[in-house]
Amino acid sequence: MIQMKEIYGQLLAIYKEIQVVEQISMLLGWDQEVLMPKKGLIQRSEQQGYLAGLNHKVSTDPKIGELLKVIKKHEDYDKLSEIEKRNIYLIQREYNKAIKLPEDFVVEYTKIAVMAVEAWKEARAENDFSKFQPSLEKVFEMAKRYANYINPDIPPYEVLLDEFEPGMSSEKYTAIFTPLKEATVELIKKCKEAPTQPNTSLIYRKVPLDIQDKLSKDLVSLINFSMEKGRIDVSTHPFTTGAYDDVRITTRYQEEDFTSSFFSVMHEGGHGCYEQNQAEGWKYQPVGKYCSLGLHESQSRFYENTLGRSKSFWFYYLDRFKKLTGDIFSDVQYTDFIRAINTVEPSMIRVEADEVTYNLHIILRFEIERDLFAGKIEIKDLPRIWKDRMKDMLGIEVKKDSDGVLQDIHWSGGTFGYFPTYSLGNVYAAQFFNKLTKDIPDWNTKLESGDVSSILDWMKTNIQEKGNLYNAPELVKIVTGEYPTPQYLIDFLKEKYAVLYGF
Repeated sequence: MIQMKEIYGQLLAIYKEIQVVEQISMLLGWDQEVLMPKKGLIQRSEQQGYLAGLNHKVSTDPKIGELLKVIKKHEDYDKLSEIEKRNIYLIQREYNKAIKLPEDFVVEYTKIAVMAVEAWKEARAENDFSKFQPSLEKVFEMAKRYANYINPDIPPYEVLLDEFEPGMSSEKYTAIFTPLKEATVELIKKCKEAPTQPNTSLIYRKVPLDIQDKLSKDLVSLINFSMEKGRIDVSTHPFTTGAYDDVRITTRYQEEDFTSSFFSVMHEGGHGCYEQNQAEGWKYQPVGKYCSLGLHESQSRFYENTLGRSKSFWFYYLDRFKKLTGDIFSDVQYTDFIRAINTVEPSMIRVEADEVTYNLHIILRFEIERDLFAGKIEIKDLPRIWKDRMKDMLGIEVKKDSDGVLQDIHWSGGTFGYFPTYSLGNVYAAQFFNKLTKDIPDWNTKLESGDVSSILDWMKTNIQEKGNLYNAPELVKIVTGEYPTPQYLIDFLKEKYAVLYGF
């Protein structure tokens, strides 16, 4: 009988090839957003289509199925480690999905998505949804076809939700979002009626882009995002891509609002650190990838909000911030500044929303996606529906589609079902933070003195280095002792903003 080590090694070698092709595609995707000339779009579509076809060929290689069968029947299967068995499980899961997808469909879907992203950029720049509608309709139909290939026995949206967060469904998200929505609406009301209101003029000051760029580089250094293994660039919509030793994040700058870039760098930096901090010994193995999109968002949201908007962080960082920005904020006092960067005020743009109202942006998108796939609404009606629901949920009048239905890139790339993971990330992050404060009781005094490493090391050891060894709910249970619950997030927000707003 062939040695288990040899068979297992062959399986991992094929999986590494899959990963390499995926990473090349990621690099081309980054280039499309950051550097690609406009006329390169058709070529890029062909390039990405070719890579998608190549990836599909490797991912559906019958040898994978044969090796998996041999391994599971091998007399030494029970002697495999937890990590090795997890790798086998994850490869089997991905293989089972891949073989259900026709190669021509995969190639076509990829090409359509590449073209749709550029159509979205143009429509957003010109505030013209009609320029994006035909592309979005194509992507939407392809997303439904994809879901039907994967599992024709359940509604397409349920398949897509499970793609980004294994085990999640509309019902489970609704169970989380309902109490979160109720608590958020109540908290917004209390903040609005509170006697202590922040002075937001402290934020909205002109900060030259070169200074904001210096801030970005300082922030990534502070959170240990390695510039030897990564880089920061500018794009229409901030994002993170890459893995291991080549991780790339982007931001966007607004002279009149430094927080737009500041917190997007913290957010994308959290994503980037998660990728850079995967266990070195698991590189190119399934366990060496991120666990889920919800877990990924827990890192970005933790770095951005739990850490980046905290009183302890700014107790240390404000002086450093003033030095980097010259005289612009020299008159700003600590307490006033903390209140200003934690202002609770419903706004149009999700990526610039405060941490209280942010979840309503996600719930709005979740409900629209759910209704869209259920056939209750149509693509052509999205601008109107978006405006109506923003008014109902956040009390905001959306006057331009570029600030409404066109503000996010996600749908253009076909990532329906992604949005709910943002709020799930908030839920995970709050639960992790609750445990972190128990494990490091003096975390706040450490942070106030500039010791960020204690917090970052805890997150790296407990979350990031665990990769995909466990499904997200199991990892949350292992780390915190409980399965995910929105209560920690609700309690965290209530306690924090009661202090800030004095109610």
